[in-house]
Amino acid sequence: MSAAVLQPHSYQTGIAASGERSEALGVVVLRAGLGLIFLWFGAIKFTGIGAAPFLVNSPLLSWLPASLGLGGASHFLGVFELTTGVLLWAGFAKPILSAIGGAMAAFTFLVTLSCMFSTPGVAEPLAGGFPALSAIPGQFLLKDLGLLGIAIFIAGESLWRARSGSASPMTTVRPAAADPLEAGARIMRIGTTVMRYGLVLIFLWFGAMKFTSYEATGIAPFIANSPLVGWWHSTLGIQGASTMLGVYEIATAVLLAICPVAPRASVVGAAMAVLTFLITLSFLFSTPGVSAPMGFPVLSDLGEFLLKDVGLLGISILLLGQALRSVAGRPAVTERARA
Repeated sequence: MSAAVLQPHSYQTGIAASGERSEALGVVVLRAGLGLIFLWFGAIKFTGIGAAPFLVNSPLLSWLPASLGLGGASHFLGVFELTTGVLLWAGFAKPILSAIGGAMAAFTFLVTLSCMFSTPGVAEPLAGGFPALSAIPGQFLLKDLGLLGIAIFIAGESLWRARSGSASPMTTVRPAAADPLEAGARIMRIGTTVMRYGLVLIFLWFGAMKFTSYEATGIAPFIANSPLVGWWHSTLGIQGASTMLGVYEIATAVLLAICPVAPRASVVGAAMAVLTFLITLSFLFSTPGVSAPMGFPVLSDLGEFLLKDVGLLGISILLLGQALRSVAGRPAVTERARA
């Protein structure tokens, strides 16, 4: 009888422990991944590749090329992005530095998301209008919504660690209501919300596009050249494979969104998201045209588009951990940090 009583407790403890490990890994991937993205994109800015369409058409950034020229503006952004990346990585040792880096990253993505409304070619009229977005710059910019959530979360998590002296928020005792650490906890919760529902929007939007022939053709090179999923075309055809992915991505979005009311379902959705980005990141090594003829560190538009999935993978791992902890009846990191 005692064994029967202990089994559910042991089961929940195991799930909670798995959730904690997933959350801890997710935070590491978020910080390391966002740092990598900034370092790589910052280095590219010194090659004179890529920033011009965003700069000249943005009401927030157009003063840069007007004042410094396109080359000078690109170098200025490169220094800013490299500094942000260094600060994010430095946060592994000194949290206050990545709190600053997270704030700089959040500012960056707020500006880049504004380019959705000012950069020509975001919408794709050839695909029949909404929900179609061009791959570059439309879908490329939409991913920044998830990256914005990461930046906010890392700023809050770093502030929390800096003020508490803790190696991780998961090891920190809940503060009193008046504790100044609450600022970091609040920022973490905002970041988590933006990450979750930003990822939901990305999956919904990309999933809806998969039902169009425009998107089916656009993703065909990824699938056709992949040793993992290349068989989809021979089995389902180009449009059939795209439609299957559309159903999968929309289902992932719905399952992620309902975590507050159905955490068990959200475990499945988060696992589906993790699988998605592991596969898409593999395309970096299998799809022709990812690297540019200029050589390292330059990536083609296709390569830069895929590199952002490092951050989205981190979100998925973190959300998987939170869902597992909710199933076990234990609050996630951001909930434990609540006063």
